[in-house]
Amino acid sequence: MTMRRIGVPARDLICMAAFQSFLVFAYFVSKNTSAKLMIAALVVVVATDATLFRERLPRAVMAGLIGVAAFGLWSVVGLIVNAIPWSRAGETMASFLLLGLVILAGRRLLACCDMRLIYLSIIAIACLSALASVMLHLAEGQGWGDRLVPLGRPGNSIPGAAGFCIALIAAAALMRGDFALSRVQKALLLTALVPLLTAVVMTQSRGPMIAAAVALAAMLAPWRLSSGRLAALALANWALVTGLVFADPYLRSLFCTDQASFCRPSERLQIWGWVVENVAKHPISGLTPVYRFTDSIFNHPHNGLLGTMMFFGVPGLVLLLGLAFVYGRHLSGRSGEIGLFASGALIFSFGYMGSDLSNPFAFANMHYLFLWLPIAFALAAPSGHASQTAGAAARQSIAGKSGNRFFA
Repeated sequence: MTMRRIGVPARDLICMAAFQSFLVFAYFVSKNTSAKLMIAALVVVVATDATLFRERLPRAVMAGLIGVAAFGLWSVVGLIVNAIPWSRAGETMASFLLLGLVILAGRRLLACCDMRLIYLSIIAIACLSALASVMLHLAEGQGWGDRLVPLGRPGNSIPGAAGFCIALIAAAALMRGDFALSRVQKALLLTALVPLLTAVVMTQSRGPMIAAAVALAAMLAPWRLSSGRLAALALANWALVTGLVFADPYLRSLFCTDQASFCRPSERLQIWGWVVENVAKHPISGLTPVYRFTDSIFNHPHNGLLGTMMFFGVPGLVLLLGLAFVYGRHLSGRSGEIGLFASGALIFSFGYMGSDLSNPFAFANMHYLFLWLPIAFALAAPSGHASQTAGAAARQSIAGKSGNRFFA
């Protein structure tokens, strides 16, 4: 059957296939190979956008690109002040170009894919990755109590857990948003959550688990996530995870008899002491993201807000929080299809930054999935009723052309 006979434009089919490939690369392929393939998939997604140079970009998308560019320009100041050779600065600057690519990819994906299809794709591929990760873990002779390192881009338990958490957030958006799910669809969705939750727990990654619990509770609670409430929840989630790191020695003395599994030391307090010392020495321009601590294992700040302040200076932290607040106000006008998902992802991301994600602007691990793609979708989404109408039309179109009522 040809693409024309299916009734879906070839560009849209290629875009959908590239997005599915992006997810497969993120959840199944490891390290640098995954990064290169993920970038290639994003390029293909954007390349299928026939309107990119013919139509004016939405105001919110332009604002997002300008915000990323502003941070990029500020990072150039830091690179110059710290006399960083341009040979080492290339990766820092490339990361901002890649963020622009992600924002454009989000716009294109909303034009070719229904949000339900996007959510289901994330859930399905993450579920398969979680199942494969657990099975491989057990096949290698490790037990249920041994720490799981998931398959995929990170090669590390903590960001691997975060990649599964965004699938949980997508599931919550399906259940709580403007989607009407049948009993069979809900049963299939709940079944998919079993390997995801199992894998998250087996990673023994406390920060992502706490951050996800707060985000999911906020999404499922019977309230509207206004801009003020969203900002408060995001900052509270960061403060909660950060505060628990400070309380780690006391909590372990109360509940732990050894340093295994969930009782292992956090090891972040000493790092944060180094961060404070460096911020005191370089409060304005920061040390730039090329800086690393000499410790072979703990070589970065392990805190998103503290890391931003160390890498980009206090002005960089102020700019980040300002952009986040403006973005939160933007989210309050989005529909339930996208607004709820993006809000949950933002709350989770701030919680995750309480113990990791030192540089939110880097191309690192899974935060393109749980931070930047939701931002890209929200920036490109129309507001309120327009988004709901468009989403309903897209679902009917996909269901009618494919003959699959699961998407209807």
